[in-house]
Amino acid sequence: MNKVGNNKLARLGIGLLLAGIILGACSKQPEFNILLLTLDTTRADHLRCYGYRNIETPALNSLAREGVYFLRAYAPNPLTLPAHTTILSGTLPLYHGVLDNGGFIVPDQLLLLPEVLKQNGYVTGAFVSAAILKKDFHLNQGFDYWDELGINPQPQMHMLVAERKADATTDAAIKWLDQHGDRKRWFLWVHYYDPHKEYNPPEPYRKLYYFDPYAGEIAFMDSQISRLFEELKRKNLYDHTIIIAIGDHGESLGEHDEPTHFVFLYEATQRVPFLVRIPGLPKPGRPLLKVVSQIDLFPTVLDLVSIKSPDQAQGRSLKNLIYGKEADEKTGSVFMESHFPYLHFGWSELFALVSDHYKYVQAPKPELYDLALDPHELNNIADKNPKQVKEFDFQVEQIKKQSLIRNLSKQAATGAQLDQETRRQIVALGYLPSVVSPANAEKARKKNPRDYAALLAVAIDAMNDLVMDRNQALLDKSEIILARDPENLLALRLKANALFALGQYREGVEWIKHSFELVGESGDLEAILGTCYLRLQQNQDAQAAFERTLKLTPDDVMSRYYLARLYLIQGRADDGLKLIDQGKMREQAVGHLFMANYYLAQDRPGRAEAEFERALEMAPTAPLTKVDYGAYLLNKGNAKKALQLFMEAEKADPTLKMDAHIQKAKEQAREMIEKGT
Repeated sequence: MNKVGNNKLARLGIGLLLAGIILGACSKQPEFNILLLTLDTTRADHLRCYGYRNIETPALNSLAREGVYFLRAYAPNPLTLPAHTTILSGTLPLYHGVLDNGGFIVPDQLLLLPEVLKQNGYVTGAFVSAAILKKDFHLNQGFDYWDELGINPQPQMHMLVAERKADATTDAAIKWLDQHGDRKRWFLWVHYYDPHKEYNPPEPYRKLYYFDPYAGEIAFMDSQISRLFEELKRKNLYDHTIIIAIGDHGESLGEHDEPTHFVFLYEATQRVPFLVRIPGLPKPGRPLLKVVSQIDLFPTVLDLVSIKSPDQAQGRSLKNLIYGKEADEKTGSVFMESHFPYLHFGWSELFALVSDHYKYVQAPKPELYDLALDPHELNNIADKNPKQVKEFDFQVEQIKKQSLIRNLSKQAATGAQLDQETRRQIVALGYLPSVVSPANAEKARKKNPRDYAALLAVAIDAMNDLVMDRNQALLDKSEIILARDPENLLALRLKANALFALGQYREGVEWIKHSFELVGESGDLEAILGTCYLRLQQNQDAQAAFERTLKLTPDDVMSRYYLARLYLIQGRADDGLKLIDQGKMREQAVGHLFMANYYLAQDRPGRAEAEFERALEMAPTAPLTKVDYGAYLLNKGNAKKALQLFMEAEKADPTLKMDAHIQKAKEQAREMIEKGT
């Protein structure tokens, strides 16, 4: 076992290891399986069992009827990866360090629920439905089986959202149950992504919920959960399985000027469904009023199966509350945090605290809401209650300090090594997989996100334009944002992308240099700068830009590849090979592509062609592979195949239509075909 593995076992503690021995000797552990369902982007107030009349959700209704459901359960963060890391670790984002989607990975030092269960004899399996939870982000720790197959952009979507639909995820989970359901104990996590924008449920839900497609997505998801329950019953497993369903976050649906989720901490995005069904539970069907958090799930699950919770857990077990052995009162508090506005827009982070009936939002302009009288948070009473604001502010600061005692943000922010396909999928979900900090952090933290809320819809439309290659529209929307917020991190980068895509490379270079004055160092902007210089055939400047990129973002695979290629052109083959090996890219498609060019430089065309074929096999849609392989085939005299590859590359990456090298190569190929050479 590696060092990290040994450290994790050590953190389980002698007490935890002994607990299994003592429990085995003195009492019999409940022989419960555990099914965890995470419902992406699902508002609590849009389920039938939570009072929403315009939907039918019989599967989730059955959990509420046969178990308990928490009326005031909250997500500490409005994003998928941070929320799931919280659910599986029992810790807040400030503790586990995963503050955002795309630019962070789950630290190996963090102990996850499946790791604890596996050490106690459970077989563990996971089925995820969105690219943002792929194993690239290290959430797969402790799972014996991990399934992310079939996460692809959905062609029927306005924006090519990379997900796996609920029916396909359920099919895969049922297949796993066929193989492992008869094991003594298992833990199965099934993640459903369907309610995430774009809202486009399949028939008959599209017609049934024509005027409420978001509800249609939830209803379709529920129908697939029902299939899973029926399979458990068919296998006689239902009455031997603890079933927990919890939302990762909700959806604003336009409330507070937020079209979806990711910035604000209002009820629409933070209040989530949380349902627990335990076989034989006395007095089922109870709604619980206690204010609870996602961090409570980790210790609760372990307590339900008589496993001691590790010290890491920041939440509390809800077992006694669920069993009716603890008074259910409108008490408790939940801490929440949103780092997206700071990391992506250059605005202030937001922190919040929900108590019995108040919500306090720590922002440049503090917000206080009486949720009992103002459930939609329309009346900010902070100015009228300065003493309460001061008390809440103190509590928020204390929780921040406690969470940062073992802050793993440095390890989490190392970034995932994403291949081109995964990066494309993450962008398709509406997230740029990067972390950029404003040059002037103090100034950024004075910018209140509420003051810029009207820009959020424009930003989402701009991300749609980026994915759909509507580059002039992308440029226009970027400038709309920048007119209101000249230092907006997202808009600065989107404008750079637009200028590059439109072939305005010199303008792109000047814009990026201007952007550096506003945001300081940025690996992402340096990477775009390098590609602009490549198109301008200014290789020395491109090399310098890519070298700076790798100092700032060592995991930028494409910048590492481009820099290695530039070294190769200079005759520095060993330096190029060293870069590839340092990035552990040999077995990636882009690594095989480099090796093809490496062998060409050594005049070994046979080995080169084999590497080209391997790269194409591993990434059949990657435009860069088609371009390089096409250039090789053109030089070899196979003009017809070369032209085909160039055309396919342009289809996959329309910016290549602006590349003078590609256009010249296409022209040469056509001339050779016409001459029959």
